[in-house]
Amino acid sequence: IARVIQVLNRMMDRLEASFRQATRFSADASHELKTPLAIMQGELENALQAAAPGSSEQQLFTNLLEEAQRLKAITQSLLLLAQADAGQLKLALEPVDLSAELEGMIEDARVLGADHRLTFETHIPAGARVPADRALLHTALFNLITNAIKYNQPDGLIEVRLESVPGKTTLTIGNTGPGIAEGDRAKVFERFYRVGPADAPCVEGIGLGLSLAREIVRAHGGELLLQESRPGWTSFVLDLPRAAS
Repeated sequence: IARVIQVLNRMMDRLEASFRQATRFSADASHELKTPLAIMQGELENALQAAAPGSSEQQLFTNLLEEAQRLKAITQSLLLLAQADAGQLKLALEPVDLSAELEGMIEDARVLGADHRLTFETHIPAGARVPADRALLHTALFNLITNAIKYNQPDGLIEVRLESVPGKTTLTIGNTGPGIAEGDRAKVFERFYRVGPADAPCVEGIGLGLSLAREIVRAHGGELLLQESRPGWTSFVLDLPRAAS
């Protein structure tokens, strides 16, 4: 028994060392990429301004700038995920008016969803406050709302419902759309995993939004879950500890 315990301990030590090495690599690589990507973005913005309007050069620089911004978003997301994996996601907690934050984001979302003629149905009581890192919480919530836009249908519906009960605040975001296949539901929070049938139109994204949102919510002591998904309706539910009154 003692020998078995020693073997298991050595195996666990090797697994822990491998996990730490992978986490450190993700964090270091993401950090090192931030500066060159920022420089690349700045140079492309300058080149875009100098290009003749309507020229092929302007179109080229526009496409390259979009890709640079996409790489920057991936790098930032990977860095946050690496910090979460290492238990080092630092939160600058403050009382946040979640009701006001949601109202502002929904106004932006109405603009993003205008081309698809989406309808927003909101149930947001005023004054719901939570202790949170404002910037990180905004990232998590905006990822959920933009997902509801991307995976929706023309003339579809997005419902945002906020409820406060003793001890916690619950946010539910639902949207019309094709739904998530039963075999995919357990994978929606996996990194770089993107749900959708092969014949579905390509949806813009990097496959990190939901995993990053869940890690941010968990760092706040809450939880993010897929509540339900069926043809025509998908909803996610987010629970956060409520600020002391």
